Amino acid sequence: MARNCAVIVGINDYDEISPLKYAKSDAERMRDFFMQDLGVSNDDLYFFTDDSPRNTQGRKTQPTYGTLKSFLGDRFENSFLSAGDTLWFYFSGHGMPCEGRDYLLPSDGNPRTMPALGIAISDVTERLRRSGADNVVMLIDACRSDGAKNAGMGIGEEKQQGVITFFSCSPSQVSYEIDEIGQGAFTNVLLEALRIQGEGNCATVERFANYLKARVPQLTKRYKNYLQSPYVKIEPETKLHYILLPKFANLSDIALLRENALEAENEGDYDLAFQLWLRVNVAAGGTDIKAIKAFQRLANKQSAPSLQPRGAVSSSGSKTPSSPQVSPPAVPKEFQREVIGKATSPAPPVPEIKKNPVELVSAKGIDYRELEKLLKAKEWRKADELTAKHMLKVANRESQGYLDEASINAFPCEDLRTIDQLWVHYSSSKFGFSIQKKLWLECGGEIGKYDYEVWKKFAAKVGWYHPQTNDWRTYTEFMNDTKNAQNALPASLPRSVWLGLGMGVCGVVWVWGVEYLFSRAETCRL
Repeated sequence: MARNCAVIVGINDYDEISPLKYAKSDAERMRDFFMQDLGVSNDDLYFFTDDSPRNTQGRKTQPTYGTLKSFLGDRFENSFLSAGDTLWFYFSGHGMPCEGRDYLLPSDGNPRTMPALGIAISDVTERLRRSGADNVVMLIDACRSDGAKNAGMGIGEEKQQGVITFFSCSPSQVSYEIDEIGQGAFTNVLLEALRIQGEGNCATVERFANYLKARVPQLTKRYKNYLQSPYVKIEPETKLHYILLPKFANLSDIALLRENALEAENEGDYDLAFQLWLRVNVAAGGTDIKAIKAFQRLANKQSAPSLQPRGAVSSSGSKTPSSPQVSPPAVPKEFQREVIGKATSPAPPVPEIKKNPVELVSAKGIDYRELEKLLKAKEWRKADELTAKHMLKVANRESQGYLDEASINAFPCEDLRTIDQLWVHYSSSKFGFSIQKKLWLECGGEIGKYDYEVWKKFAAKVGWYHPQTNDWRTYTEFMNDTKNAQNALPASLPRSVWLGLGMGVCGVVWVWGVEYLFSRAETCRL
């Protein structure tokens, strides 16, 4: 499922370093932006400040070394985002270099004991890349100072692989807090750039970087008589024209990104081409015909054994390791049987055993009990997201974040049937792939054949598309409007997996692949 996710850290109160004035309030402003302007949900926002409340799991969120390391270790142990998603990481506080590495200082960090109790930025990026998002953006307002001699030391020399990083100042500089505006200079301009609409907006990585580089020095020159110069690292460099804010992108942005996508495709870098075409389609509102055709081309190329993309697994070696085989889940202790030692012991009364309404069968050892639990509790959104996650795991497509034609055609009938029956049973025959297949046929669709006009009719019936305005609803809009889908239209769920077929367009509309999934459903007799 495509969405925005944000991790925000702001620290004023340090144990061993001079306190800051506006790092915490800047973090609060960034939190408000992500939630109000980008529509980041509470479930996708992780907030750490001096006095932030405990999270929904009851864990402390004060930004100490232990808290931040535990969060990064636990939350990013497994991927939970997908291709098309953007993960934002914002930090405001102290930072410093040590032994050739750049570090962020948590509230209990101490420059005199570094690198102990420092959090290496490279360690942070390594964890963030595990999220599954194809776009990771770091906004680092560190080395903050009001001009005192004990200011933080500059960072930014160390290369951060696979992410787009915006540092508040060059490695040899400090990042100023300005009393007159009650903010850090970098974050003040950062929020300006994120909110510009119309002509001169900062929708792309390139324009966003240029705006920061021009505006921050103007601000610090005015109030501090100092030219603070933001520092930007784009890795890989092909992300220079990436569209960060799709709703502000113009036709020229989309056209330039198309050129980059075609270039990557012609060079055989299909993974990069897919990411770029995905961003094209997102910015175009999910209706870019060239992107739709490109998805089909890429799927055909990736399915052909003689046309492997750069980085694919081959007999001579691989850039991208194959996904590990899924082992059957261990039986939890509470479900294991006790061995009775004495044969003469009287047998206990046999309890009445209620047969599970759906047999949880998996050809790949997937444990579907958590999905059943969520569906039984009518937690539709969480069940929807877990369904997509399970299907990617079954198909060994977690690293790609989407299902292609080959993986759908080979999808085990046992698993597809289990998932469908769970949805059908616990929704009282309102949701499920078999329900969607039936509606597809009622709309005039044919099994094994894709028809865009029928697809729009189908999407309108389930509430994903407004034909009067030609408006495709994002996943977040759909789920929010239906109050966790309890009032959703029949056949409208599952939806997340449709956003990852072929591929979807950042939560807007699934554009192709219907012929594959419904054909597989027919084969599996759903």
